[in-house]
Amino acid sequence: MNIDEAVSFFLEFLTALYEQDVADLTESDEQLEQRIAWSESFMHAPPGTTMTSPFMRPPGLPSEELAEIAARAETPQRRPLILVAEYETAGLGTCFAGYVGGADDLTALGYQHQYWAMDVDGEPKIVANYVIDYYNDESEVVWENLEGAVVGKVGRPVAVRGLQEPFVERYRRNYHHILGLS
Repeated sequence: MNIDEAVSFFLEFLTALYEQDVADLTESDEQLEQRIAWSESFMHAPPGTTMTSPFMRPPGLPSEELAEIAARAETPQRRPLILVAEYETAGLGTCFAGYVGGADDLTALGYQHQYWAMDVDGEPKIVANYVIDYYNDESEVVWENLEGAVVGKVGRPVAVRGLQEPFVERYRRNYHHILGLS
């Protein structure tokens, strides 16, 4: 996988997540299960870890209750792919980090997830999901491992594609730093 293939892979994965978010509010349990299976097909859980796709609703909701929930919920948005960077990591080798915004008006403005992908048996797979530490009051961006492999510290990226500058100032500084602009 190269940087351009990684960008395409993350964009396809984000499409799967968006369709799952919509299904979570509008489709039957069976259709939602198919959407979850599709988004999880992009993932690989390294030994000793788990990787699952986020979903919110419990199964078996009556259609009237689902309609009420959908009426109160924010309309799902496609998560923005902000940046993709290729790194050499200790223990995992070549990995690609997809820096992703959230799926609602507030979290779409900056980083929310950092998905890590690598070749697994000749196919790109997401092997780790990190989330932004919103409560860190330092000026630096801090990521916490949510699931999957622990990536550890990385150096400068081997390759990078900036796609959408974040609006939040500290995320923008981090974005510029990764791109080598600061």
